[in-house]
Amino acid sequence: MSQNYESDREMPAAEFAPGKAYWSQRLALSRSRERILALSRAVNRPSDLSIYQFAQLLASALEFGPDLIVELGRGSGNSTCLFTEAANQLAASSQPCRVMSLCNSASWNDETVPRLRQAVPRGWFEPLNAIRCDILTFDFAQALSGASRVLLFWDAHGFEIAECVLGAILPELASRKHLVIMHDLSDTRYAARGLSDYAGHRLWKGVSAGEERLRLGTIDSAVAQAISIQDFTSRNQITLDSADHSIDVEIAQTPDRVGEMRRLLGEELFGLQAHWFWFTLNERPGPYTFPRFVAPAPHAKGFWASCRALLRH
Repeated sequence: MSQNYESDREMPAAEFAPGKAYWSQRLALSRSRERILALSRAVNRPSDLSIYQFAQLLASALEFGPDLIVELGRGSGNSTCLFTEAANQLAASSQPCRVMSLCNSASWNDETVPRLRQAVPRGWFEPLNAIRCDILTFDFAQALSGASRVLLFWDAHGFEIAECVLGAILPELASRKHLVIMHDLSDTRYAARGLSDYAGHRLWKGVSAGEERLRLGTIDSAVAQAISIQDFTSRNQITLDSADHSIDVEIAQTPDRVGEMRRLLGEELFGLQAHWFWFTLNERPGPYTFPRFVAPAPHAKGFWASCRALLRH
């Protein structure tokens, strides 16, 4: 079981581990079972985030106890739901928490929110600010002001987003307690053997979330941030590790814990695989090195896209 602290907020970020969180929050997850299943059904995209990942990430948010959760990339809103649920549960235990979700997709408001209103109480949305915007031009310095404990969920892909995260957001987080969690990264030590095969696919050439995959050390992924985060954590001598490994150490190697988790959570909410990684600069004091990020001029991306469209015609 995780170390006892007087309150979750006094837990040093570097002491956080996903497996510890999954185990120590098992009763909270068991109590939340029907809500988790209802939220997943409302989003109706289990292929984007499985229910066991939903439970793992919810446990991590509850364990860390942030006062601000920043979500980069919302899509239909699986992670938006789990982090909003975490904020509601933290508020119920007198730990105020806000969720700021950034994405350029309209799916959340147009499709998911109407279904969610049938599944959650009216006040459930209060901690959430779901903003439709260009992440690359967002003012993170202003948005993070006043926050002291931040969980950053980095689920928007591409090298431009990676440069923004590493060059604009992390310098703002470095002096705060924080966690960075990244989805769509698998740990080769725990993945199925077939994941090693090219399986007839061509080489990965920098296109995010395609069928071709890239393998770097213990990471197997189809997204560009796999390269950028390896580069960044190596330069800064920061540990980059997987939830899979933490769950293996904290739970899978202890049969009694595996049995209890299965009994409490059932096969849907309990999984020994995770397919997400995490890190924190709080692991060691600075100085740190960050890449330079230059935000695009407003509407610049749209302007060049229009030019390309005209040339095609």
